[in-house]
Amino acid sequence: MSFMSSRQWALRETVRGIASNVGLFSFSTLLSALALSIPLFIACVGYGLSEPLRTLPTSVEITVFTAADAKVETLEKSIASVERVIRTEIVSREEAFQALNESLGARQQKNAANPLPDIVIATLAQDVSAAQTAAAAKAIEGIKGVDFVAYEAGWHEKFRSVTDAAVIGLACLGLVVFTLVILVLAAAIRMMTLSAKSEMLALHLFGASPAFAIRPYAWRGAVLMTASAFVALGLTQAGILIFGHAVSQAAALYETSIVLQLPALKWCALFVLGSAFCGAIVAALAAGDSWRKIR
Repeated sequence: MSFMSSRQWALRETVRGIASNVGLFSFSTLLSALALSIPLFIACVGYGLSEPLRTLPTSVEITVFTAADAKVETLEKSIASVERVIRTEIVSREEAFQALNESLGARQQKNAANPLPDIVIATLAQDVSAAQTAAAAKAIEGIKGVDFVAYEAGWHEKFRSVTDAAVIGLACLGLVVFTLVILVLAAAIRMMTLSAKSEMLALHLFGASPAFAIRPYAWRGAVLMTASAFVALGLTQAGILIFGHAVSQAAALYETSIVLQLPALKWCALFVLGSAFCGAIVAALAAGDSWRKIR
């Protein structure tokens, strides 16, 4: 049989096999689509969160309250010389008092008493540990003219721990879902090959090569996972329409914006092609196992 005719036969057998097992094919497609849509939706949520997370500050700021008789300019230079301090900024007592009134929604009155001191904001290098932050704060507090310091201890470390745990959790979930898809596909293809056992036996008796006999089943697996990928994209889009508005409203409470949407077209195409390739490989392996048992 020529190259072209063997492909034509495989194509006819692929269509015939799907048409003769519409119920099984539909069930396998839906189950695989549900399994694929879970990590896809989580990926869309993660992508939507990535932009707000990038805008979060990654450096620790130490707020230094100066003593009443301190010379702020001289004190700033001393603070800037502390290890791991990369930037300093002076906030005058007038600026601090105005900012306080604005945050409280109060109207500033003339000749009102200002209880605030001058402030120096010291920014530390990125990715400093909580211990290094505490050491820098202690060193600054020991400088003459500093009344006291305030900072959020280790919040960025806690944030990194949470994000790292989330990444590990998502990776484990993706592995579980991928294994589930493989098992579902393998079981579906195995059922198809068992139902066509007599046909595979006839092909073996006529001297067909393993590649010739397995090809239709590999193509069925590719078609199955291609259809599942498209259905998964549709289910994910439906989930975005259902939950997207609620997520946006929740983000607005924290004065940020989270937009849930499907990945770019090229990534969706890669998702479909990757699913088809995995389907063909798993189907070929399952059909090959059945072929070896017939032999």
